[in-house]
Order: sequence, then structure tokens, then C-alpha cells
Amino acid sequence: MTDKGGSALGRVVSRRLPDTPSHPPVPGATPRRVLMVSADIGGGHDATGRALQERILELWPGSTVRWLDTLDVMGPGVGPAFRRIYVTNVELTPWLYEFFFRSLWRYPWLTRASKAFTGAWAGRRLGPRVEAFDPDLVISTYPLGSAGLAWLRRHRGLGVPIGAWVSDFAPHPFWVYPQLDLNLVVHPQAVPMAAAAAPGAPIAACPPPVLKRFHPGDQAAARGRFGLDTSRYVVVVACGSFGFGAVEEAVRGLATLAGPVQVVVVCGHNRQLVDRLNRLGAPADRLMVLGWVDDMPALLRAADLLVTNAGGATALEAWATGTPMLMYRPIAAHGAANAALMTACGLTDTSQDLPDLLRRVRLAAQDRSSPRPYAGPDGGTCLTEFGLLALAAATPPPSVPAPPAPSSTPPPAASTSPVAGPGATDPRRRRPRRPPSWPLRAQDAFFLHVQSPTVAQQIGSVLELGPLPEGRPVERDEIIDLLARRLPAITTLRRRLSERGRWRRPGWVVDPWVDPAEHVDEHHLPPGSGDDAAESAIDVFWSQPLPMHRPLWQMLLVTGLPDGRTRLAIKLHHSLGDGLSVIGTVQRLFDPAPGPNGHGKLPGPARRPALRHPGSALVEAARTGTRRTLGVIHGLARLAVAGRAPRTPVNRPFRTPGRVFVSTTLPSDELRRMARRNGAHVSELMCALVADALGNTYLPPAAPTGLRAMFAVSVDPRNRSRTHGNWTGAIALDLPVGPLPPLRRLAAVRDRLRSSVTAGQPLAAILVMRAMGALPAPVHGALARRVYSHRFLNVIVSYLSERSPRPHRLAGAPVRAVTPVVALADGVPIGVGVLRWGDTTNVGILLDETLAHTASPFVAALHAAFAEMSRSHPDPAPGNGG
Repeated sequence: MTDKGGSALGRVVSRRLPDTPSHPPVPGATPRRVLMVSADIGGGHDATGRALQERILELWPGSTVRWLDTLDVMGPGVGPAFRRIYVTNVELTPWLYEFFFRSLWRYPWLTRASKAFTGAWAGRRLGPRVEAFDPDLVISTYPLGSAGLAWLRRHRGLGVPIGAWVSDFAPHPFWVYPQLDLNLVVHPQAVPMAAAAAPGAPIAACPPPVLKRFHPGDQAAARGRFGLDTSRYVVVVACGSFGFGAVEEAVRGLATLAGPVQVVVVCGHNRQLVDRLNRLGAPADRLMVLGWVDDMPALLRAADLLVTNAGGATALEAWATGTPMLMYRPIAAHGAANAALMTACGLTDTSQDLPDLLRRVRLAAQDRSSPRPYAGPDGGTCLTEFGLLALAAATPPPSVPAPPAPSSTPPPAASTSPVAGPGATDPRRRRPRRPPSWPLRAQDAFFLHVQSPTVAQQIGSVLELGPLPEGRPVERDEIIDLLARRLPAITTLRRRLSERGRWRRPGWVVDPWVDPAEHVDEHHLPPGSGDDAAESAIDVFWSQPLPMHRPLWQMLLVTGLPDGRTRLAIKLHHSLGDGLSVIGTVQRLFDPAPGPNGHGKLPGPARRPALRHPGSALVEAARTGTRRTLGVIHGLARLAVAGRAPRTPVNRPFRTPGRVFVSTTLPSDELRRMARRNGAHVSELMCALVADALGNTYLPPAAPTGLRAMFAVSVDPRNRSRTHGNWTGAIALDLPVGPLPPLRRLAAVRDRLRSSVTAGQPLAAILVMRAMGALPAPVHGALARRVYSHRFLNVIVSYLSERSPRPHRLAGAPVRAVTPVVALADGVPIGVGVLRWGDTTNVGILLDETLAHTASPFVAALHAAFAEMSRSHPDPAPGNGG
């Protein structure tokens, strides 16, 4: 294609996109937890995120991608307000938008101040969402999201790899941040501009991040999809989801062109533009007006030319599809910058007035023999896979160095010699700033405070592993090798405590590398040993507190059992998470299931009206907040009148940290039928059975007829992490342990449990823990130790459900059973964890060593209660046995 006027429509055929072969998933690759920080302000940011999500699910099958809309997170009404401001600036006050954009380049102080303000605003609001999801990879496709993430890295030591993908062709100062691990642009020519925007920032180029559907293809077939004439020169006018700019002016002019030109205009979500263009009355073979188009790849393949005005996602998609582009009157600021850089790179031409646009299109339509261009950066200059592999391999900068392991040798005295450095002993020297770390949530710090030499706050599970396919047991080295491959994607197992001052809660630091060999012990049983010897080894394991100078977890592999079996005990400090977090972490260690990814259609971000009124979000938030507040007030009242726990012979302070662990199983199907038959949930049934067994094992006839159990209830599990943090609310449940018929005991437990949940007691308990966390750390610790003790508790009960787990393997060994282990409290010597795992419900009982003689009687009493309940047949009643 040639043009005497110097059009670039024929010059861009000389450069091609680099080959970007799709990397097959790495065998045994750990699925990632990826946080996608985007914004619904135009379609480009979400489009880039969807392309990255598509590639993430190919590279790491089974990964979880959680989307956050930065503007919605920043507060009620912020999203609608920013979208309205953006549209107003582009359409009505482009001079103001252009002035601000140019000022960011001209005045560095303005850039620093603007990025600091928006970063602090977005970062403080993003922080709880990042913490709740616990990602191991964070991706931003929106500048304010990148600003918030940079703030979190700088002020809270966010220790997972963070990358920003610039969805504009030309980066500007708000796009690039030195605090991030990687800033990706779409062309090598954009790298110097990004470097000028943020000196010292890590920058690389990658192919345009678009969905794989955007590729060159059969033009005739694509035109048939839309009913377009194969003999005409098809011009597609598409200017983003808002459809603003000089779209109507361009379409009016193009529709008047003589000759075989057909114009297709894509208006996005701009219904007013659709109505105005339809009123032009142009014949269908000259003008086709469309709103939002789902099959944009086919439409771009059908086009001979794309006319656009922003240089964002639409231009990148056309670039990947091989469709020539022409920029017409680019919108202010970023649109003009994109057009200028794309023109300089030979990817497009820019037209600033209608006669020039019509002349260029007329000449292009007369010369249709030129090959369709497929232009792009030179091969070898871009990261493949959109730079995702490079980001995953990035090592975030260290924030707090690991402390040395405890030693019996006293540290040397501080040096006073000159070699210590100038000012080393000068008392006037300013104290260095403490490195950033992520503050523990109040609920997590609570369990750090209640730890004592005799009460180690560690929870976990015991896995029963079968032999490997070749018949031998799994070995320690195989567990270590598995952990070495999994740990980069499991931040929970790389978290280490860091002090933040005497009066403040400690913080978390995510170590970039952890030696798994330090965290895996092995106990080999002598020949002829059985399950009793394995249980003794596990008792010793659970009696030893975790070292606090490194990531707070440990494993014990018990080998030498008959038939090639092994047991793997896994314990984590309670400050790392609750029971759901432990099970979620254990599941991430399992071998990935074979077969296709099975994700189907990419979920992506939720759609919403583009220009929703800011006030509607505020009203909705107020209504939700009112209902929640009333529930919390009711729950606080219930907690206030609960009083102290009954006095029992078994509740007394511990003398040693010794523990005894015993486990048993019950049939899940029978429990479910029994619960449904009695109008109860399985968790309520298990609480009733545990109450019966407790009364028959530990309480004499003259003892109190009730025991106070702390029963954990998950609060909003859809919005929480499955691998980190304590997110459950507690219920003070008075268990009826006296002589009662089984059905009356079950009814009493069911009614009390449901009444407490309905009254808002779990939310109230969380509020109380948060309020305690606002106090200085020493006061918080004193209150926590007083509340979480035998003064208010007699026993701890936990129920978890993994409804239908598929057969799992760990390091190639089949996982036959997973039994939970709960932590005890001061003077609370009994903890019962229940996990419904497929066909069996596994019960783990942790006891203080002074109650070791009661372990077998308690298990026998639990089975007796189950048998008695199964023989009881009430009148039919509706219920839920979920």
C-alpha cells in the first residue's frame, strides 16, 4: 500500500510480533493465588487483566485469580465519581486534562505529591483486601492500583512479587513505580519513556497483553460472521467502551465517501451515540452501527482499517490481529501520547482533521493489493508469556533481615573502637528507621499474645499416607523436594515475625527463600513397631513449641509403619491462621490433579453501569452497614451476659507443655442422615456427640450439667483467604453434658448454636478482638491472656467440612485421611477438632498430658454416643443435614 501523502498504512508491514509460544504448564507446578488489581474506567484495564488471567490459567492450571476494582475499593461512590470526571474531562474540558497530564512530566514535585496522595489513599484501602486474599502474585493494570501497591510495599513491606502492566502504548508518570518488581510496557520504544517517568524503576517490554483470540485469520469468514460485503473496503471505527471523542464527526464523513467503502462503527456502552448515528439514515451497505461487540476479534479480522483515537486496548488488539490502524483526532493527554509514540514506531498514522482522514481512507481503498500488516516489536526484545514468568521469578527486596537462631552464647559487647564506623556510638545519632513489615491483624496477634511456655498456640493436621505406586513409603527427601517446589507460591509458609516496637503489634515479613530441610523432621520407627509407637512420636512432636525466629511451621514424617504407610504431622502457629487456613495450606501441598484446567469461560471482573450515580453506592453501603451494626449490638449484649465458665475438676493451669493426641473416625454418610433426620446440621450433631462424651468421661454425677465450649464459626468465607489468617468468629456455646436423652441433647445444642449465630455473636466476638487490638501491645496481651483461659472456657471444639474431596496425593503418596488438631488455652486441657473429609469424618482430640489416661475412654464414649443417637428415631421434621 502506498500513499503520496506519507501514510504509514503501507509501511508497517516490515516488522512482526515476536514468536510467543504458549509455555506448557510445568509438571507439578503449584497453582498460584493471583490478585488482579484493575478498574472499570473504560474497558482497557479489564481487557488487559483478562488476557493476563487467560495466560495465568495456562501456565499454572488450577490457579485462583481474584479481581479487585481499585476505585470501588477506595470508597463508596469513588468509582462512579471518577468515571464521570474522566468522561467530563475528555469530552468537555480536554484542555484541563491535557494541562494536568503535561504538568506531570514538567513538574516532578507535582508527580511525587500526586502519587504519594493517591498511593496512600488506595494503599490503605487495598491493604485489608490484599491481606484477606493472601496472594502469592499481585498484578496491576490500573495506575492508581499500582500506586496503592507501591505504597504497601514501601510502608508495609508487601513481600510477594508485584507487577504493573501498562495498557497504554505510551507510559506516563502515574503508570511506573520503582517499588514494584516489574513494570511492563508493550514496545521496546516505550522503555525509555517509562524510565524517564520513574528513574530507577525495573522496566521491560512484553508483547501486547491481549486474549489469544486476537490473531490474524480468514477475512472472508470473519466478514460472513457480521454480514459484511467481501468486495468492499471495510473501515471499523472503534473508540473504546465509552465511545467518546470525534466519533460522530468521523462517521458522518466516512459515510459520504464514494466508492466501495463500508463503515462499521462500534459504540461500546454509549447508547446515546448509537441513537444519534442511527438517525443519520445511511443505507446498511454503507454504515453499520453496533453497540457493545462480544466478538471483537472477528470484527477486527474482517476490517481493512481500524480508525480509533486513544491507543489503548482496542489499538493493541488490532495490532495483534494484524489490522492496519489510523488515529483520528486522538483524545487529550494519554490518547495523544499513545498516538505520537505509535506513529513514531511506524505502527499507525495520525490524522487531525476530517479532510485528511477522508483522503487517507480514499487512497487506501483504491490500493487494496498490499499485504495485511502484522506489525510489532522485533523478536528477542520482549519477555515471553507477557512477562508473567519473569514476574513470578522476581525476588522482592528484603525488608527485615532474619534474626539469628537462639544461642546459649551471649552476644559480644558493642564495639567502641573507631572501626565500628563514624558515629557508631554517638548517642546523638538519629535512630535508623525500622524496616517495613505487615502488621499482624488483631485476631492473629491475639494468639501470639496468649502463647506461654506451657501453652503453645499451634494448630495443624495429621495426614495418613499410603505407599507410593511402587509399594514403598514416601521419604523425607521427597517431602523436602515437594516443599522446595511449592514454597515459592505459598506465602503462609514463608512468613516470619518481625518486631515493630514495644507498644505495637508485631509484623509479618515474607522471606524470599526458606530452607524446607529445616522444617521437616523424620522419626523412623524400629522394626515391629505399630500405630502406638507412631502416636507416641506425634505426642512428642505436639508437645514441642515452634521456634519463633523463623517461619512458624514444622513437619514430622513418621516412617517404618507396616504396609508402606507413613504419617505426616503438620503444625503451624495459630497466629498464621485458623483451621480453614491450615486445611487450605495443606491442600496446596497436594499434587495437582491430572487433566485439563477446566476453567471454561474466564470469569473476569463483574460488570456494572459505566456512569452509575455516586450517591447510589453510598445509600447501598449505608443500608448494609445498618443491618450489620444492629446484629453486632445484639451479639455484644449476648457476650456481656454470658458470664464465667462453670468450674470443673479438669480445668486448671498447666504445669508442663506435654500433650497427647488421639484420633478416631465416624462415617460421614451416617452422620449426614442422622442430622437430616433430626432437623440439624452435621456440626450441631457433632457438638451434641462431643458433649455426651465429655460428660461421661470427665464429669462426676455431682458436677455441673453444662460445659462452656468455644466453637468457631466461619464469617463470610467467600471473601477470605483459604491459606492465611484467623477469620472465624467464636461462639460461647454451653454444652448440655448432664444425663439427657440423645435427641433432647441435640435439640438443645441446635437451638443454642443457632440462637447465638442469629444474635450476631460471631461478628461481635470479632469486633471485640479488633477493639482489643487497638490497645497498646502489652495491654492487648494482658487482656487476651485473661479472656482466653479457663475463666471463660472449659473446652475448645472446631468443625470443618471439605464436602467432596477428590482422591489426593502428596509427593506421589495417596492421602488416606486428614485429621485436624486444635490448640489449647490456659487451663483448657481438651481440644476437639472435627473434619468431614469425603466418606469419613475424622476427629482429632488433643489433651494435656495429665489427661492421657482419659484418651481411650473419651473415644469409646464418643462412639457410644454415636451408636445411641443412631438408634433414636424422632418424628419426621424438616431440616438440613449439610
